[in-house]
Amino acid sequence: MIVATAGHIDHGKTTLVAALTGVDADRLPEEKRRGMTIDLGFAYLDAGADGRIGFIDVPGHEKFVRTMLAGVAGVDLALLVVAADDGVMPQTREHLAILNLLEAPAGAIAISKADMVEPDRIAAVEADIRALTEGGALDGAPIFPVSGVTGAGVEALKQHLVRAARQAARPPADGRFRLAIDRVFQLRGVGLVVTGTAYAGAIKAGDRVRSAPGGAVARARGLHAQNKESHAGRDGQRLAINLAGIDPEAVSRGDWLVAEDGLSQSTKLDVRVTAAAEALGGPGLPDGAAIHLHHGAADIPGRILFLEGRKLAPGETGYARITLERPVAAAAWERFVLRDQQGKATLAGGRILDPDPPNRRWRESARFQALDTGDAAAALSALLDVAPTVAWTGFALARNLGEGARAAVLRRAGPVQLGEGAGMLLAAPDRVEALEAEIISALTAWHAERPEEPGAAGVALRQRLSVRPPAPLFDAVVERMAASKRLTRAGGRLALPGHIVRFSDFEERLWRRIEPLLIDGGIRPPRVREIAEELGVDHVPVLALLKRAARMGLLAPVAGNRFFPPEAIEQLLEIARAVAAESADGAFTAQAFKDSAGIGRNVAIEVLEYMDKSGLTQRQGEARRLL
Repeated sequence: MIVATAGHIDHGKTTLVAALTGVDADRLPEEKRRGMTIDLGFAYLDAGADGRIGFIDVPGHEKFVRTMLAGVAGVDLALLVVAADDGVMPQTREHLAILNLLEAPAGAIAISKADMVEPDRIAAVEADIRALTEGGALDGAPIFPVSGVTGAGVEALKQHLVRAARQAARPPADGRFRLAIDRVFQLRGVGLVVTGTAYAGAIKAGDRVRSAPGGAVARARGLHAQNKESHAGRDGQRLAINLAGIDPEAVSRGDWLVAEDGLSQSTKLDVRVTAAAEALGGPGLPDGAAIHLHHGAADIPGRILFLEGRKLAPGETGYARITLERPVAAAAWERFVLRDQQGKATLAGGRILDPDPPNRRWRESARFQALDTGDAAAALSALLDVAPTVAWTGFALARNLGEGARAAVLRRAGPVQLGEGAGMLLAAPDRVEALEAEIISALTAWHAERPEEPGAAGVALRQRLSVRPPAPLFDAVVERMAASKRLTRAGGRLALPGHIVRFSDFEERLWRRIEPLLIDGGIRPPRVREIAEELGVDHVPVLALLKRAARMGLLAPVAGNRFFPPEAIEQLLEIARAVAAESADGAFTAQAFKDSAGIGRNVAIEVLEYMDKSGLTQRQGEARRLL
């Protein structure tokens, strides 16, 4: 478990941590000289069988709220410290407001310097604290009068923290590894070390990780968990990781260390945001306001745009998009705080709903509402109700789902899985069933209207549907139907099983004369007029029949005056494969293809352009690659 202190300057946070752990968390010479915490400090309490409790001691001065935010994000328990002599002070209020905005999961309150006042003063301070915390994250949290000098009350607080650590026992680590980096330094004889709070997942020595944003790859040479050397670490722990194979300039405070396959970054976030309470003096949050996003240990300038309305009044909640001046490596449902442009006031806080949202048509409240839950399966189910498809890889990455969680989310949400691998799309079963039924109905009508045609082109069929689905959904459903043999494909056309197109008697007789000529021509079949001359007939019916045969999938329409049997195309494709294999980079030129095939330049160009249009090859400058 990780505990972060909070409270006004000179209220005894560092002294209390030292009384609990025996460690002075002020490590900088300037802190020792000034007697004031100016950076994050760390100490640990051995809780026996319950493990070790990590403490993050944060500065209390108003100039260091940015540093305080880096310390309290992602912790298990907040320890608010209020001095008995001073009572509630400005930074008490601001720190408490920050804890409320971060939805601190649990907390305790210490009334420090209890040895310096009378009991009735402690009672008055306690009453003030109860009034201040009412309705917030620390509402009802236990209060412990303590003295870091005499030790009074420290043991009771310690035992409470040990019990809290026992109750906070975490299930097996899931999710891709994520660590918010708050310190980066070089250690003589060791090398680059980063420290921070692990938000998710697990890591062990030897694992490969990435810095985020940026994506530089490193190897975890060794690590300490909760200030003890360890072969592994996990979420909910303070970790120090010795990184190898990475430029020290590629990582800094505010970055994240993530699993090698867990990198996601964006300059936009869709969020649920709550304006700071009026008790903090918050003026509310206007639409378009310049802000600083505090996420993990990062502090990034940006601007906020509301989904609806022109302003959030103090304490009001709404949906918004945050655009940032540089990328952030966030995950859905992580917490954040917004401060003003000058870094002097806390404006708002909330939850990230989509860490990599769409650029267009983002003002759809149904999408925000669907994502507004920490339950990934529930979010996916709700999203499938309002979106035609969901890209599974992007959703799983945004929610930072591990392999076990991915399988469970798919099982609970029950979507139809369209395609495989990184490009897999998910869709609601009823949506897919309705689309399949409409495709069958549209194809039935097409065949009735055009019995002489082998089927409908996908683009034309999609346009005939009553509600035109997005192309990725249509294509994926067609693929699914073809795989299950509910429709067929021939010559780029879609048809219902059993649909047969036959030549008329005249066409059949002419085709029997033409087909041998095309086959005998091999990879250089005769042109339309050459066929007509060979047969002694007019070229017009020959051309009409060849086009009809191409629509039936019997021929490939390479050019307006040249049609190839499928066997010839396959032979030419094999030649292209052989030429590409001889190339160092897999690319080949039209000249190399022509020379290898032994056909004229014009025919070679026509064939290659047909392969480009058919998706068999892709032109890149003067060369081509096989797809």
